[in-house]
Amino acid sequence: MKRIGVIGAGAGGLCAARHILAAGNIQPVVWEQSDRVGGTWVYNPNTGQDKNGLPIFSSMYKNLKTNLPKEVMAFPDYPFPEGGKSYVSHKGVLSYLEDYCKHYQLYPHLK
Repeated sequence: MKRIGVIGAGAGGLCAARHILAAGNIQPVVWEQSDRVGGTWVYNPNTGQDKNGLPIFSSMYKNLKTNLPKEVMAFPDYPFPEGGKSYVSHKGVLSYLEDYCKHYQLYPHLK
């Protein structure tokens, strides 16, 4: 079986991994530097370095909400949950990406 490497478990990396799996007979290997999926949508209030000595970076801030409605941000084959406000917090987007990863069984392919 062929393997294809994907760098990062943010929205783009998860989407790529999902479509690699769907192609059949190809296995994605998603390399993620942090300990969770979500990429830029992971909020971290800390600064400095993480437990591995790598710089902590977060483009989020505590009360950030999207500047696009969730209906536009969603993957075409996986909508955001129904109801609620269209402009969601970074927590809402992160939860969506975690659910996407679980739904398409991507967690076993993360390193």
